[in-house]
Amino acid sequence: MRQQEELQYWEKSRTYIDGNTAREFAMQAERRKEQVHQEYVEWQEEEREQRKRHRQTRAAVMKNRERALQISSGYVVFLTAIMAVMVVVFACYLQLHADLNKSVQNVALLETQILDLKNENDAVQKKISNSVNLDTIRQKAMDELGMVYPQKEQIEFFEVENDDYMNQYENIPER
Repeated sequence: MRQQEELQYWEKSRTYIDGNTAREFAMQAERRKEQVHQEYVEWQEEEREQRKRHRQTRAAVMKNRERALQISSGYVVFLTAIMAVMVVVFACYLQLHADLNKSVQNVALLETQILDLKNENDAVQKKISNSVNLDTIRQKAMDELGMVYPQKEQIEFFEVENDDYMNQYENIPER
């Protein structure tokens, strides 16, 4: 468009020349018009090509979208199998979690029972120790069973190197 305006301005400004030069300018102007016309035709063809490519691209995109929205039966089967596996894994996880909670509760119950039994055992031990009279036991042992205190020559003393324990390798000799 701008080229046509330039060409018209150029023709108006150069028309005052006489002779061969004016004809040359007229011929150049004519050639220039043809060239501008040829460029315009080429531009229109390029525009048509671009629109045609754009329509083809748009049609291909639409076709791809439609194809993407369609799900094949193999894909559906695959997704269904994956979902089934996930459900089984999740169910196993929940079952294990429930078993763990049950075991923890069972351990807590057993610990409570052990604590109760220890408390009961301590109470019975105190009751027994309070009910035993050592003087009564000594009296019965000496009077009824014939117990006597050892004499000095019957007592043997051992020296222990370590205070923690002693290993006995033989029986203690009798006299």
